[in-house]
Amino acid sequence: MAAHGLLTRKRLLTERHQLLLDELRSLLERLTVALERFGSDVAPGDVRALQDARDHLDELFLLVIAGEFNSGKSSFINALLGASVLPEGVTPTTDRITLLRHGDTVQSHLQEAQLLEQTYPSEVLRHLMIVDTPGTNAVIRRHEELTRDFIPRADLVLFTTSADRPFTESERVFLALIQEWGKKVVIILNKIDILDESGLGQVLEFVRDHAHTVLGTTPEVFAISARTALRARMKGDNSMWEASRFGEVEHYIVDTLDEETRVRLKLLSPLGVAERLGHNYLTMAENRLATLREDFVTLGNIDQQLNLFRDDLSTDVQYHLNEIDIILQDLERRGLRFFDETIRLNRVPDLLRSNHIQSAFEREVIGDVSQQIEQRVQTLIDWMVEKDLRLWQSTTEYINRRRVPQHRDGMIGEVGGAFEYNRGALLESVGHTARRVVATYDREQEAQSLADEIRASVAATAITEVGALGLGALLVALLQGVFFDITGILAATVVAVGGFYLLPAKRRQAKRAFSKRVDEMRTQLRQTVQRQFVTEVEQSLARIREAIGPYTRFVRAQREQLTDLQRIFADIENDLQRLRADIDI
Repeated sequence: MAAHGLLTRKRLLTERHQLLLDELRSLLERLTVALERFGSDVAPGDVRALQDARDHLDELFLLVIAGEFNSGKSSFINALLGASVLPEGVTPTTDRITLLRHGDTVQSHLQEAQLLEQTYPSEVLRHLMIVDTPGTNAVIRRHEELTRDFIPRADLVLFTTSADRPFTESERVFLALIQEWGKKVVIILNKIDILDESGLGQVLEFVRDHAHTVLGTTPEVFAISARTALRARMKGDNSMWEASRFGEVEHYIVDTLDEETRVRLKLLSPLGVAERLGHNYLTMAENRLATLREDFVTLGNIDQQLNLFRDDLSTDVQYHLNEIDIILQDLERRGLRFFDETIRLNRVPDLLRSNHIQSAFEREVIGDVSQQIEQRVQTLIDWMVEKDLRLWQSTTEYINRRRVPQHRDGMIGEVGGAFEYNRGALLESVGHTARRVVATYDREQEAQSLADEIRASVAATAITEVGALGLGALLVALLQGVFFDITGILAATVVAVGGFYLLPAKRRQAKRAFSKRVDEMRTQLRQTVQRQFVTEVEQSLARIREAIGPYTRFVRAQREQLTDLQRIFADIENDLQRLRADIDI
């Protein structure tokens, strides 16, 4: 096939054409490599269209006849060849692509499942190949698919429309498809024998106006009667030939489409295919990057939520710890007042009754401090547990919103494929993890677990056996130890020397020891609780970051790959535009 190609070095290529051809081949290769990087997201039809465009650079000029069924495509080809080479009819007669090329004898063979190659001894076919396509908008939808698949291979499209129903809506849609592939289009208005001159003028104006709307430029339009032209040729009737007006389009195909023009169109054909594919995949890369930008916003907002969670912890923990400080400050004031009022000479008999003093100490100093501390710590724990739950809930809601493809509204180009599948699967996985955490979150169990950890931490710091004591009771037990030490010293002093001169000093000693122990308790409790809650929040943040980790890594990896692809496709698009300008010179 390549031996008969238009673009061979034997005689048809000038040096300039060869340079343009080499550059075009290089760009097609770059585009092929770029498409491969999209992997499974590249449509098989696009890969085939690009490969066909490269292969057909080595073939004769390809003239594709397209149009709706019964618009006279086969009649037009028969008139051009001067013989009934192809069947004609009012029903869809062409059920496959028919490729006509020059041959000394009439032969035909099935080149592919839906591609029939036929040879015919016509001078026209020495310079180009003609393709007859199944009619668009036919009842047999496969016919239209065949035509759509073959359009990217065309170097020039002759689009036939019938004078009795010119430029239908389906023809408008099909012309728009041809335009997307960057093909040069010439319109054939067939069956003009049914119109008078006035009617013909109106139809021509109608076709030109609507074609300009679709194509952005007014194409050449030839008004003919293909059947009249064929009969004229077979009969040798010049007047009938003139009436068919077929000579104008024949002159265009045989003479106007000279060697230089055909070479230029031959180069522009694959260029148009490359421009369409390059632009589509550039748009896809840009759309996916737009999606990823929103994903980064999502990840940023989640990270902001986590930081706010940490900040809230720092602020609110201080508030709750200050409330515990107030309880201990009140305890200290009561203890100091108790020692002032108890360790006195007139209370010596009471000092010798340790059980009496102990009861008074527990009643007047300690009171319900155990319950107050536990209640305040429990309030802090409940707050922490609730914040943790709300953090998971907000993460779940945010991820669920990202699963709704609102970002695709109004976008041009397809975002789906493996990219959207993988992204959706990761979002679903993160959302499922967050929903499961929320669904199984046991506030009471979480609160109890946190309380146990705080109590154990306080006890471990104090080197004290905890047993079944609660946090408040544990702290009170530590305070009572100071009291027993003090009362024991006092009793020994009173018994030994009467205590007349030692009591004031012992009172000061007892107050200092009590204040010191309360201060140690305050520091110990504050540090332990704060440390425990920092640990808890970091564990919670780590769990969320771990849950969204695959999604985060996917977004970052895709952004890097797509940014690179966007640059590659943009460079190819610019080079294709520059090459088009060079070819059009």
